[in-house]
Amino acid sequence: MSKEMMAVVVFGCIAAVAIVMLVIERRGIAARKAARGGREIDVSDLIAFGSAAGEGNSTRGRHD
Repeated sequence: MSKEMMAVVVFGCIAAVAIVMLVIERRGIAARKAARGGREIDVSDLIAFGSAAGEGNSTRGRHD
């Protein structure tokens, strides 16, 4: 097998692994979204308000 053909095979394998990882991640995102009841959670809300934003709880005036 020539060096050029080996390079094509290696880059093809890298591309295939990247596509498989993308599909797995998309399925994980869909599963997490379904677990939240279909709600979207903004990452900036999680950073600012913590897990209460992800749970859909109000963060104003809450003193636990």
